[in-house]
Parts: sequence; structure tokens; C-alpha cells
Amino acid sequence: MALLSLAGCGRERLFHTLEDLGIPVTTVRYYDKGLRNGMAGTFCKNLFLKDRKGQYYLVICHEDCQVDMKWLKSQLQAYRNFSFASGEELQSILCIKPGAVTPFALINDTTSNIRVVIDQSLTVQSALLNFHPLNSEETTLITFKDVEKFVKYCGYQIEIVNFQHMYRAACS
Repeated sequence: MALLSLAGCGRERLFHTLEDLGIPVTTVRYYDKGLRNGMAGTFCKNLFLKDRKGQYYLVICHEDCQVDMKWLKSQLQAYRNFSFASGEELQSILCIKPGAVTPFALINDTTSNIRVVIDQSLTVQSALLNFHPLNSEETTLITFKDVEKFVKYCGYQIEIVNFQHMYRAACS
């Protein structure tokens, strides 16, 4: 896990870190799907899951994808079934509230017990992706290449999984 120079769980620390890493981002107010009126980038669904042995998974896919949990469990060789992490776990592990799950929250993790999984369709190096910057009121545009750089800084590797066969119509 990388050593972090600023204390706390907040947005300011996140943006200082992104700046220190040379990662350019744009942050704007978040709007629900029907109200976006041409906002740039791909909006992502971020699921914080755990298996029965207590291994956590941050799963990132296109916002319209309906994730087949049994298929995903098999692909990741997770132990038994997945469940969603509780609000208490989100707060204690990632310092975020439900609805604000994001790869940016890895900056707050102290467990080193999270596998980061992303859908292959989102890994185009120059594509812009939208993630909440530790709160659900805003969205931050960032390239996959820079998400990968940030995740590595936080001490994690991204596992790329091809979700396409599971949701052909919803996610192409």
C-alpha cells in the first residue's frame, strides 16, 4: 500500500494525490441518466462485493450492465456466493457512503484485501470514464490509463475480465 502524505478520507486528499501523480481530471456535478444531456464519457457501475471468505471485490463495468453474479463468481474463482458489502463496511474500509462506490476510494483502504476487476470494454486507453470522487453528487472524468495508474499507486493491480457475452445487448 502506498504511503499517503495527507490525512483523512476526503475529496481534497484525492485531488491532491491525482495532481501529484500528474493525472488530469475534470469534475462536474453528477446527473442521473435521463438528465445528462450529452455529458462526456462512459458512466460506470461500481460494485463493492465480498465472498464468503471475506475477500472484497471492486467490480467496474458499464452502468447499463446487469452483472450475472454466479458467472462472475466463477470467473474470479470466488468462494461461494457474492454479497454486497454493507454500508458499515463501505465506511470502515473505503471511507465512503453507499452510492459513492468508486475506484478512487482505494486511496482510503487499509485492508489490502480488495481485488479490483474491470470489464474489458472499458479498458480503451484513451476513453473517458466517469467515477464519483468519493461522493455521489459529482462525477470525475478520467482515462482508463490514468485509472490504472491511480489503482497501482494505491497498491493494487487491475484484473480485466471480458463481460461482453453476459450482457451483449445492454453493454455494447
